[in-house]
Amino acid sequence: MKKTSLLLLLMLPCIAGHAQFSADNSFMRKEIVSYKRDWKGFFVKHANMMVDRVTDVVEQYAYDKKAQNLYVLTGNSNVIVTLTKDYAKIIKRNKDIPQLTGELLNKEIEKRNALLENRFSLLNHEREQEINDSIAKVRNKIKQDSIAAINRRNAFIASEKKAREDYKKTHEWDEIPYGDYKMKCELCGEVIDTKDIISTYGFSNDTIYYMTETEGDLGLWYKEVHKSEIIPALLESKNFQYHYEVFEDKLTRDSMDYEVLTGLLWLDQHEGYLKALKKKAPFGYVKDWDWDSEYSMVTFHIEYANTNSRTIKYLTVYFKITNDVGDVRTAGYFRGTGPVKKDASASWNWDTSPYFTSGDASNMEITKIVITYMNGTKQVVTGKFLQIN
Repeated sequence: MKKTSLLLLLMLPCIAGHAQFSADNSFMRKEIVSYKRDWKGFFVKHANMMVDRVTDVVEQYAYDKKAQNLYVLTGNSNVIVTLTKDYAKIIKRNKDIPQLTGELLNKEIEKRNALLENRFSLLNHEREQEINDSIAKVRNKIKQDSIAAINRRNAFIASEKKAREDYKKTHEWDEIPYGDYKMKCELCGEVIDTKDIISTYGFSNDTIYYMTETEGDLGLWYKEVHKSEIIPALLESKNFQYHYEVFEDKLTRDSMDYEVLTGLLWLDQHEGYLKALKKKAPFGYVKDWDWDSEYSMVTFHIEYANTNSRTIKYLTVYFKITNDVGDVRTAGYFRGTGPVKKDASASWNWDTSPYFTSGDASNMEITKIVITYMNGTKQVVTGKFLQIN
């Protein structure tokens, strides 16, 4: 017991000195308030944000031993850290950290919140003043310029304006020069290569909404919608910045609900893809199939997608097996039982069958498919209607 206590006491100054908190020593780290710089250089206030790590701690100002919550102040945030049992014991022994609860604790929290607010309000004021001073300097410079300098500036502005007009004529607003980066889609969870983006339909705060193209069944293509957080590399790209500046009015529209638009675009693409499948294969299509003739017994697997409004009751697949010179070695059929509803698919496996074939058999061909629907009607699928993915 004495050795354990001594070890905890030796660890105490180390923890206080570095004051870093992560999953190694705490269960939860939540920024009560924090301030982060936006792209204009102003500090924006955020509240109740969960974080992975807490670093650069400048003060550990309170500890609630019952909840094992340590309250710390960093250079830009006021954070509550729920400690693990072992680290809670360490902090509990630190007499320099007041153990507070209730109103006293709330007052200390508000005091640090006010401290941060005052600090970053001042920094934002200084930033605003800096911008205003820059504007004032530019205005004073213009006033002091000679007519020749003003003409040169006007010529430059005209040149920039013409360059933007020419850029608009040769570029589409939704085709952004992304370069070659990767972004994770918040909708599908996939990592998207930016070079695969075919169009972008909007920006909202730090989120980008865009589309890629995907090959579906039967050689058909459809568009998929995505949303991702804008990565820093894009914000630093000159080509990206220029394109956004030229087309900002189209890419960022405050009146547009991009979440609703994303849902409508997904629905439109999904319905369009299903309609195209039905047009190409009005009675459905073979989504996947294979066969084997190990030990001369024919085995068979098929997956069939139903594009028709009627529900399939039975699916009868007729086949023939030939050798390399076209001699028929075996022919027959396999019958699978549904139901298979519209826009759904089903698969069947025959690991054994009554069909045997000779050793030189090498090719199987599906010759036709007979569909029996739930109402007893039948449809023979051959020729151009026999679509195989």
